[in-house]
Amino acid sequence: MARRFDYFLRETVSGLRRNGLVTFAAVSTVFISLFLGGGALLINRQANLMLEFTTNKVEVAVYLEDGISLDQQNRIQGILNRLPEVASVDYESKEEAYGRFKVLFANQPDLVLNVSADALPASFRVKLADPEKFESVRAVLQGEPGIEKISDQRELLRQFFAIANVFKFGVGAVAIIMLVSASGLIANTVRMALFARRKEIGIMKLVGATNWFIRVPFLIEGMVQGLIGAGAAVVGLFVIKLGFVDPLRNQIGFVPILRNADMMFAVPILLGVGVLVAGVASLIAMRRFLDV
Repeated sequence: MARRFDYFLRETVSGLRRNGLVTFAAVSTVFISLFLGGGALLINRQANLMLEFTTNKVEVAVYLEDGISLDQQNRIQGILNRLPEVASVDYESKEEAYGRFKVLFANQPDLVLNVSADALPASFRVKLADPEKFESVRAVLQGEPGIEKISDQRELLRQFFAIANVFKFGVGAVAIIMLVSASGLIANTVRMALFARRKEIGIMKLVGATNWFIRVPFLIEGMVQGLIGAGAAVVGLFVIKLGFVDPLRNQIGFVPILRNADMMFAVPILLGVGVLVAGVASLIAMRRFLDV
């Protein structure tokens, strides 16, 4: 058994060295395709984090006019408290709104200095039992005196999700195309290795070697290429996270950002896809191009 393992290992290393340029091209293509595919997965995960965050914290903001009377304010609050769709109602004064504004835009001091509490409206922050019931709340409050504007916070991120979905599917489509190209290159590498050793393979068959005994080194060779490319893609994604995503935490701390734990779910997927695609491509190449 140990001798057979040594044989497979030697033949795999020899095959990778023999077709170094084509191997490099195949590994590079696997890397690019799985890097893009992993990026699409992480974009999807980030969008889900944002969706969970905004759904859990979604509020209807009922902005009040500056000249609103106390009676009008109490009437609006009473209407909101009686609505079954409303979970809670909190009043936010101009000063409280300004305090929240300073927290949200702490990384833009010039903006904070140019805005005062008087420039921001007081409001009711309405927490909904069901975020989808926003329109019914708007309908009830429509036309009430003293209301300047009614806003659903999800509207602020609707365009973000639309762009994220387009980007995610676009990147995913490119990743699939690149993965097909990678499988073709891996199949071509295996075919070249088989063709270069066709005389040796013929002799092995004459002395009784089984087809699978001959195929295994080439199969391992293709799977190693896929594994190396997938591993490089995983490393590349973590480098991007450390270099570009993590610094955003200090700038937009109020928005959830991908953590290492969020990225780990993509690692087995990328490694598994890399090995699986390479293995299938190798088997197809061995079956289709040479009678081994």
